[in-house]
Amino acid sequence: MALPAIGQAQMLGDHFERLIRRYRLGSVAVVGCAGGNGLERIGAGEVSRVVAVDINPQYVEAVTARHGERLTELEVYCADVQSDALRFEPVDLIYAALLFEYVDVPAALKTLRRLCRPGGVLATALQLPNPDLSTVSQSPYRSLGALAPVIRLVEPEDLCAQADAVGFRRVESEVVTLPSGKAFALLSLRG
Repeated sequence: MALPAIGQAQMLGDHFERLIRRYRLGSVAVVGCAGGNGLERIGAGEVSRVVAVDINPQYVEAVTARHGERLTELEVYCADVQSDALRFEPVDLIYAALLFEYVDVPAALKTLRRLCRPGGVLATALQLPNPDLSTVSQSPYRSLGALAPVIRLVEPEDLCAQADAVGFRRVESEVVTLPSGKAFALLSLRG
């Protein structure tokens, strides 16, 4: 995602940074944190608590190694967002970028609603379909090809309707198109 020809990591980091600055909330969670998904954009003392969650133990280890010393308020969890077993003290902002394409949306939303404080924000980036581009970006990393059979694009309106059912209301949305031609819906929903 960080390859210049793909540009997704830069876009996600920029989005996350804008959210932190716009909402000025005390606690944030990055769910589906992969290697960080924007954690490097959090300035020292900018938030009082940071939570990172991923189902992949190697990603969780990488996040701890990359950000554990700098973000002294970091809590890291290896867990499935679709499970009721994921538990931590609710936060003000949950960033779940490029997550809903890989999970059972109602189950994940139910968990995220429980983990978001009343009045808090759930923000996401959803990949939009493009008939001229492969859903999974071409890269020299052949292992990414394993994502092709499991990715399911989620329509923004469908996500908003399902989010509404658990108590989230859309407050912002925009579409960003990368130089590669891939487009993403950036949504903010308030609980």
